[in-house]
Amino acid sequence: MKHYFIMNPAAGKGTKFHTLIDEIHKVCDRRKVSYEIHVTEKMGEATEFVKKICKNTDSPVRFYACGGDGSIKEVAAGLVGFEHAQLGIIPMGTGNDFVKNFEHVEKFFDIDAQLDGETRKVDIMKYNNKYAINLINIGFDCEIARQAALNRRSVFIPSKLAYTSAIAQKITSLGTAVLNGRIYLDGVLNKWNTFQIAVFANGAFYGGGYHSAPAASFDDGIIDCCLVKKVTLGELIQLIGAYKEGTHLTNPKVPQVFSYKKCKRVDIVFDHPTDICVDGEIEKIKDRLTLSVLNKAITLSTPKACQPIEISSDIIKAANRYNKK
Repeated sequence: MKHYFIMNPAAGKGTKFHTLIDEIHKVCDRRKVSYEIHVTEKMGEATEFVKKICKNTDSPVRFYACGGDGSIKEVAAGLVGFEHAQLGIIPMGTGNDFVKNFEHVEKFFDIDAQLDGETRKVDIMKYNNKYAINLINIGFDCEIARQAALNRRSVFIPSKLAYTSAIAQKITSLGTAVLNGRIYLDGVLNKWNTFQIAVFANGAFYGGGYHSAPAASFDDGIIDCCLVKKVTLGELIQLIGAYKEGTHLTNPKVPQVFSYKKCKRVDIVFDHPTDICVDGEIEKIKDRLTLSVLNKAITLSTPKACQPIEISSDIIKAANRYNKK
């Protein structure tokens, strides 16, 4: 097997870029594996690089996305349809939300453990003929994501506080940062048409650790949808702590201003062009978003210690109750 390390030099403010390259050379040379390091220069380059390699070889190949969730998304998109290719992850971003679905996240930085990785089939979401690996969010927290991206570039705000700081900075825009549109889940129209937050999840985390979809699993062929109707500042304050910890489905004190549904297809008809946040990166949708899930469409390689975090039975029961409402 040949190993390709796809490096995003801008990820995580670039602070660990050269150290990681040195470690890759050291370990791969010692183990005498076939490998290549490719440094990306622009958005979308990783997808095209992966596709080109996959089309030109039938031999097993593994591509390590060395960056944030956006880098993982790009590499994963290039793997769709190629059974001989695998996705590895070395989380070099600031949020690194996708790997939070696994135990022992520190092992993702162990190059020896990466080379000895175990594989599993995982889902990928398809939206308007593009792909997302972790989560799509719309509404107020899309504005938060935009501000958090700016905060991560600041020398005055620690990366770990970028998202939380963005909430404080954008709280005054709560009344205007809403999603207006009709949301259909498996063809059924949702009862609300104005939303504060709409989350469509393959993984359980976003925003640097907000556990918005605690019942989500990335290999079940299902999209977890958490929809928050337009709320007051007081209701948001009551919700946000549990929303971050992933206890909003089980905590009886949390205001019932949200729904939690599971489906295989989402269709949204927007009232006007709307920004969406896809794996931490913002793009504009003109009038319609169609989202589906490709069950176990790509092969993921992770270090042996990095097993998926088990979802508690209480969370599963709570999610099933909400899904029936």
